[in-house]
This record gives sequence, structure tokens and C-alpha cells, in this order.
Amino acid sequence: MNSNRYAKSFVFVFLIILAIAVARWILLVNVQYSYMDGEFPYWMQQKDYVHTKNDKSEVLFMGDSRMKAGIIPERICDNAYNLAVGGGVAIEAYYSLLDYLKYHPKPKIVVMGFAAFHYQDHGEFETRNLYFHYLSSKNQLAAQFVLYKLGQVDFQGLKSKIIDTLKYNLLFPQKYSAACIKSKFKREKNNRTMFQKNADAKGHMYFGLKERDDNLNPETKRKKFYVNARENYYLHKIIDLCQKNEIPLFIEQLPMNTPSWNKINENGFYADYRAYMESVMKETGVPVELEIPCYDVECFGDSSHMNSRGAEKFSSEIKGKYQL
Repeated sequence: MNSNRYAKSFVFVFLIILAIAVARWILLVNVQYSYMDGEFPYWMQQKDYVHTKNDKSEVLFMGDSRMKAGIIPERICDNAYNLAVGGGVAIEAYYSLLDYLKYHPKPKIVVMGFAAFHYQDHGEFETRNLYFHYLSSKNQLAAQFVLYKLGQVDFQGLKSKIIDTLKYNLLFPQKYSAACIKSKFKREKNNRTMFQKNADAKGHMYFGLKERDDNLNPETKRKKFYVNARENYYLHKIIDLCQKNEIPLFIEQLPMNTPSWNKINENGFYADYRAYMESVMKETGVPVELEIPCYDVECFGDSSHMNSRGAEKFSSEIKGKYQL
């Protein structure tokens, strides 16, 4: 009798805990805009656009925050769209384009560009992609498995990555409690406003708003360039996807301010990065711009990102280069 009572009590307590966990998950899923940080609406607007059907054949720009800040779609042509995401790398670009093709006609061309250091690592995969649930759970887990496939983690490491991915998807308290407490669930209005602002600008946004910036960018802190195996893997996946679908793909370089450009030339980082870009071009046949543009410090709103002056200049140059 006692054992049956204990068993029933255990099941009852378990069901109560499970019900609380499910209720908490449902609540947090439905109020994400009220506690997520300031980049959340930009990632969600891109996700929403990728998965919304339309019949337009577009000129797509893909990449990271430098591309997102540097390309103003309305300065390019009527059917241009900026699908870059801040902190994004080839992983996000590949799965975004893969999903985009399910809901849209194939683009006229894809122009893609990342900061050089985003071919080296992806520190934002957890803090952006997983944290915001940008990709489906299936694609997130696939990206983690690639680490094991390429020998970057062992089996135990893969298990840890998978568990961490599931914790984000299940909204574990250790991942989201701090944000909930800090936000006091008061970010909804601003996040919704930023979502719409990004949609109206066709994916374009600024990160730095200063009138000039002569500080050194992240590449200058690196002693040398090396390519991360997973980033290289997904870069080639994007190239294969475009070639199989007969989508013209062009790999661009994003401008740097003069002090940063000079620094990476002096320390050899640029030479190593250029050699990698050359190898990609020779191996795949995809047109790759090898020169990183050097802009005056007045074109930058912070050390990495162009301000309105820089974006206008870069957008004009890209429009002319590709005759858009």
C-alpha cells in the first residue's frame, strides 16, 4: 500500500512540475518581444520575411551586420532586399536562403559579404541564433552535428552542444531568467516598433550612428587569419545551393575605416584573408571581390559599421558595379 501511495505521489508531483514547465514555456514563447534584447526584432523580421510568400524576383544581399548597415535597398533598385543579420555567418545565410527558396521565386542575384573575422569563428551562434530561435530546431541541430562531422568536437562535445541547443529551444530558466528579470517584461513596444522599422527599410539598419570613427575594428585584434572549418563548410553549401538553382552569386568585401585597413595590411592578416578568398574563387568559380574597400573615418558610425554617409557611398558603388 505504501509503495503504491508513494508511486502515485511521485507521478502526481511529476505531472504538476511538467504542467508548470509547459505553462511557463507557452507563456515565454508568446511574450518574447517583451523580454528579448534589442537585436531580437531585427532577426525576427528577417525570419518573418524569409517565410512569407511573395512572387517577386529580388536582388538579395546576405551577410552580417556590416552588410546590413552598408546596403540601403531603396538606393539599389525597387526589388532589392537586405537579408543580412547582425552577428550572422554562413550558417544563417545558407539556411535562410534554403528556406527563402521555398516561399519566393529564385532571386535575380545574391550578393553576399561577411567581415573577415566571421569566417574565423561564430561567437554569436548561441547568443543570437539559438537564443532567438532564428533557425528551426532541426537546422540548429544539423549545424551542431557539422562540428562533429568536421572533427571540431568529439562525441561528448557533440552531446553537450545538443543539450545546450535543446535548453534554448525549451526556454530553460538558466538561459532566459536573467533577460526576464532585467527587462521586467517592458520591451514589447520598442521591439515591435523596431520590427516594423526594419521591415519598412527592407532589412536595412544602422549599428553605429557617430559622424566619424577612427577606432580599430575586430580584425586588427587578430594576429593572423585562419578559416574555421564549419564556416568554410557552410560557405561552400551556399555556393552549391546557388549553383544548383542557377542563381548568380557574388561574394563581396565590406569596407573598413582607414586605420583598420592599414593595420591588417601591416600585420599580414589581409594577405592571408585574400589568399583564402582566392582559393574559394578558384575552387568554385564564383566571382569573389578580393579588395577590401578602404573608406574615410567619416563614413563610419563605429569601428566596424558604416553610418549613413558610408552606406550611401557603398550602396551607390554596388549599384553601379552590378548595373542594378
